[in-house]
Amino acid sequence: MTAEDLARELARIEAVCDRDDGGASGDPLCLLRVVEGLAPETWRRIQRELALSDWRAATPAELARGGGISPLTGDGLFRELMLEEMSRTRACRQPFALALVEPDPAASLTTVRALVQAQIRRFDRVVPLRGGSLGVLLSASPLDAAERVMASMLRRIRQVSEPGIVCSAGLIGYGGLAEVGPDALLDRARQALDEARRLGGNRLEVAPSADAVLASRATLVRACEKHFLFTGKKLPE
Repeated sequence: MTAEDLARELARIEAVCDRDDGGASGDPLCLLRVVEGLAPETWRRIQRELALSDWRAATPAELARGGGISPLTGDGLFRELMLEEMSRTRACRQPFALALVEPDPAASLTTVRALVQAQIRRFDRVVPLRGGSLGVLLSASPLDAAERVMASMLRRIRQVSEPGIVCSAGLIGYGGLAEVGPDALLDRARQALDEARRLGGNRLEVAPSADAVLASRATLVRACEKHFLFTGKKLPE
């Protein structure tokens, strides 16, 4: 959709609403229209030109911050939420945890999603992803605390789900020290999930955190530097 197409669509909606206004009362109705590829500055130009002062625009992440299960779903939204969480973590040094939860059969995804949502905090996020899994972001959560939450969550799902449902999860933590992107964290969480499924399912597997890997490398570098300082020789690679 081009900017001109969107402008015509908005104008038609407003014209019809003005024509059919029956004096309805009660709470206002919010309309949601997803527009791929529309830049914020283009929207502001359309808004000025057509005097659409009552219309609002927001990114998927901004909509998701309203709480509860996001009305928009998908990998793109989850990646955007991860980028925001990673930026906050680097700035505030408050870790967060990322989990991938996958039920089998996939038809139970809606039931499991509701159970997951009921057991997380208001500011945590759960988003359905491609392939029948759920992405869960546990904000301001150290890895050990997130591991307890996810283990308790899987136990609860087993207790109340129908017989035959197998639910597995992979978990990874991030504290803002390592320079990694969201795709790398997702890959490691996916590897942990695959390991949980390989071991029979109905279990949680925790991936080594990217920060722990970075700390191990830094420790090795310091050891090499000290060895060279006192002996004049380098440690073998």
